[in-house]
Amino acid sequence: MPGIAVVTNPRSRQNRRNPRIAGQLSYLLGERGEVAQPGNLEELVDTARRYRDREIDVLAINGGDGTAHVVLTAFARAYGDAPLPPVALLRGGTMNTVASGLGLHGKPASLLASLVDRYHRREPFALVERNLLRVDGAEPQYGFLFGNGIVSNFLEVYYEGSDPTPLKAATVLIRGVASILVGGALAKRLMRPTRVTIKTDTASWPAQDYLTVTAGTVDDMGLRFRPFPEAPRHPGYMQVLGIACRPVDVLWQLVRMRMGLLTNHPDISSSLTRRFELQSDRPISYMIDGDFHMGGETLRVDVGPTVRLILPDSEAGA
Repeated sequence: MPGIAVVTNPRSRQNRRNPRIAGQLSYLLGERGEVAQPGNLEELVDTARRYRDREIDVLAINGGDGTAHVVLTAFARAYGDAPLPPVALLRGGTMNTVASGLGLHGKPASLLASLVDRYHRREPFALVERNLLRVDGAEPQYGFLFGNGIVSNFLEVYYEGSDPTPLKAATVLIRGVASILVGGALAKRLMRPTRVTIKTDTASWPAQDYLTVTAGTVDDMGLRFRPFPEAPRHPGYMQVLGIACRPVDVLWQLVRMRMGLLTNHPDISSSLTRRFELQSDRPISYMIDGDFHMGGETLRVDVGPTVRLILPDSEAGA
């Protein structure tokens, strides 16, 4: 049966707070689709294959960035070389960075209601295309944002203790900036360097201690920081940054990233590329869309399949 398939993550913090959300979404869908709540990765992969065989019209994801990463990984594996269906992000998580970057606001039920209304009226969806990143590991993982060092260290602190919220993220950022200025313990934790060699498809960057190697196919990385302004302008490419400057120099670069400007420092390398490879003398830890992973001593990241993301109502017909 074609239609709208909603995949919801019952374990996300937002969905745990509202355990009735799956029923609410199913009611909104009516006969125009169905809601799936896979309990584990194996069930999710089976769900993706089932929806591939049914040739669904829209994939809606009720969860945050981490849920979208896991769901899109399963669907990318299931669909292979076939194009993925248009994807609607319902902002059902704590971190909704990609959705916010698209101008999506509101709660899952209201976003789905708008989606169903447009689908019922057969109004064309306004779509924007973005590529997924493919990160090779034991099995390939897919997402829009990659990072180690500062990026994954920040998220590690962010997830500790109380429930993560946008206010907590801003608080951790302010504490981190203050700690950098005084050389405090938090700065040392956030700024732990990783020694790697970076090879892109056009250049090799020297082995040195990088505060972070990070990449994206979307420009926004959260809190309205846009370290990858060139990525959306160049379909089929990602923008990768290797930051090896002093911690205090990172502060000025954060200002530029907040303004969506290109980084400007001799110890920050930036490149538009289709692939890059990290090599280290120890296993490389990293994050994809807020989820943590551990790789080997060599890690390869490629531009993956194209995803058509559904934009908000105001963009329809544009």
